[in-house]
Amino acid sequence: MKRVLFLTPLALAAVAGCAPAPNQIQGGQWEVVTEVLSLDVPGATPEQQRQIRQQIGTRQSPPPQCISDTEARTFVENLRRAPPTCRVTDEKYADGVMRTHLSCPGQAPGQPSASLALDGTFTRTTFNGTITEEGPNPTGTNQSPMRRTQRI
Repeated sequence: MKRVLFLTPLALAAVAGCAPAPNQIQGGQWEVVTEVLSLDVPGATPEQQRQIRQQIGTRQSPPPQCISDTEARTFVENLRRAPPTCRVTDEKYADGVMRTHLSCPGQAPGQPSASLALDGTFTRTTFNGTITEEGPNPTGTNQSPMRRTQRI
């Protein structure tokens, strides 16, 4: 009985043409939690390595924020916006899948390029993904690139 009562407003909204768009989140209170899964910084000093190890497995959760209905309607579109100098090699934001793979040239001559991959899923009330980044090594040494993987 409860299921019928719950589905009835949605069915009426669909018939009336007011059904929520399938590729949008809904407005309301959102909490974004990130967790560093791995971090590799070649050439880091022992102190830097200690700080890196402390980041792995830590979760960060800034205070929840309210997303208006207007912001929610454009949320997925905003995720799709890559910096103009970057090249998108794979992208999908539909049917509950969010995926962007992009590469960006170095910001200065001789600086290494950076890449980012976001792979995940979303519904109207949740989104979950993994972000994998590779970019210039922050140690300032001429080492291999820094690599980081996070869950969001």
